[in-house]
Amino acid sequence: MKSKKHHLLALALVIPTLFSPLLVWAHGDEHLDPNMKVDNPIKAQTQAAGQQGMPRDVTRTIEIGMNDQLRFSPDSLLVQQGETIRLRITNNGKIPHEFVLGTRDEIMQHAEMMNAMPNMVHSSANIAHVLPDKSTDIIWQFSQVGEFVFACLIPGHLPAGMAGKIIVAASPETPSSAMPVAATEAKAETNDSMTAVDDRYTQGEIRKVDIAQGKLTIKHGDIKNLGMPGMTMVFRVKDPAMVKTVKAGDAVQFVVELEKGMMVITELKKKP
Repeated sequence: MKSKKHHLLALALVIPTLFSPLLVWAHGDEHLDPNMKVDNPIKAQTQAAGQQGMPRDVTRTIEIGMNDQLRFSPDSLLVQQGETIRLRITNNGKIPHEFVLGTRDEIMQHAEMMNAMPNMVHSSANIAHVLPDKSTDIIWQFSQVGEFVFACLIPGHLPAGMAGKIIVAASPETPSSAMPVAATEAKAETNDSMTAVDDRYTQGEIRKVDIAQGKLTIKHGDIKNLGMPGMTMVFRVKDPAMVKTVKAGDAVQFVVELEKGMMVITELKKKP
């Protein structure tokens, strides 16, 4: 029991440094600096996933829904490094939900602390608490290349699957040496085994088929039209019939387009 208390105390000390120097414990759904009156609040809030953005720098708005089936929609986003995005988060359910953005390790450590102290309410630039039938915005600058996670950390919601991911692809000006290690390794592995036949298509291998959700998990090479390195990830398909044409293990060629901030496979065919 004593060691458990010490562990929770350590988490309480670590979590604020993980999420932001400006993180505070509060009641309600306050946002930090909601009117962005400070000209440059970004330096003090730099995190692994990026930093709070300025409204004047927003390039586009992505709408994310939350529901009582404990799902986000969409649950997979692709953005370019350097983009400042307005994430408009809407709770379509009848119970409160929240949106917390961070690295996978940050999310898991934060979730552990929330499970230990379920009545704690947190507030930070990367967190939104949303009441039923309400919406709120997070303005975020994605300055770091990599894969990041968003989740609802209300106890019980994350274990039930209420999470999604954001892929931040390198901007055209970013050298390949700036790519995260995992992405670089995946790129090398996929490029060794896959040879592009048509630049319109991305080469890949089906790892999982989810007919009910209309999703495919694909280990793929570089997605050149989106500037995204090779890795394994889940895609939605434009035509639900596509998922019935392939099975795990199939080598495929596919075209991915960005639609409302979500990666969607618009063309899919088995590799000759």
